[in-house]
Amino acid sequence: MAVNRTRRQSKGKKETSFLRKKLTELVTLLSEGVFKSSNHYDFYFTKWCSETEDGLIEIFGEDSKEVKRFKDARSFGYVTGTKTQLIKYRKRAMFKTAAEIEAILSRIEEYGLPEKQEPPIPPKVFMAHGGKTAARDKLEDFLTALGVTPIIVEKQSSEGRSKDKNVEYYLKQCDCAIILATKGDVDGRTGEFIPRGNILNEVGRCQEIFPNRMVYLLEEGAKFPTNIDEKVWERFSEECVDKALIKVAKELHAFGLTKAMKG
Repeated sequence: MAVNRTRRQSKGKKETSFLRKKLTELVTLLSEGVFKSSNHYDFYFTKWCSETEDGLIEIFGEDSKEVKRFKDARSFGYVTGTKTQLIKYRKRAMFKTAAEIEAILSRIEEYGLPEKQEPPIPPKVFMAHGGKTAARDKLEDFLTALGVTPIIVEKQSSEGRSKDKNVEYYLKQCDCAIILATKGDVDGRTGEFIPRGNILNEVGRCQEIFPNRMVYLLEEGAKFPTNIDEKVWERFSEECVDKALIKVAKELHAFGLTKAMKG
């Protein structure tokens, strides 16, 4: 444990040096009494706060408690009053920020630099579909509400790639796939509707990349080819996608991509 602490303390030398420098600058501003002049205060203290806040974000992360406490300390809100009262408020803000930086420095020197918490990256879901429909829009909105990023290829940049290469490019970035199989062509042999050709093509690609992470949704009145029909799938219609969305939510949770929701 002592070895780990020493290692973390040594890693924080650059950061403590930066914070010491900013603390010294603030003490200098206080000694020069810049808070007595509105123009000097607004320029120098605002500049100092911006530089210090950027540094804290770089060290701890934008959503860290250190950045939040610094923002709270630097702000004294919108106040009115006599010049003496305004000076009092400004001086208080400067002392509070100085105290907060000193407290952060003490924690780093005692316990070392904490690990910066990176914001979690939302899982991505590839949506194979037969074109823009009400069902596609509802599914896209539902996925977004779940905290999942729906990937609809034609909405993404292509950067000069061919259509096939573009599909492949975005497939490899995703964590699973949802097949939204709308009615398309008529099977000349059976006379039944089957999904559009592009959907069937993308099913094959998705099965190669996500053999155990696919959700199959089939529109009322359509039929999957035999090799896909054996999969477990759920029906939907343009008017009602409720059961399909429930199926999606259950599968994404089973894949480990979403958390269970109460209520």
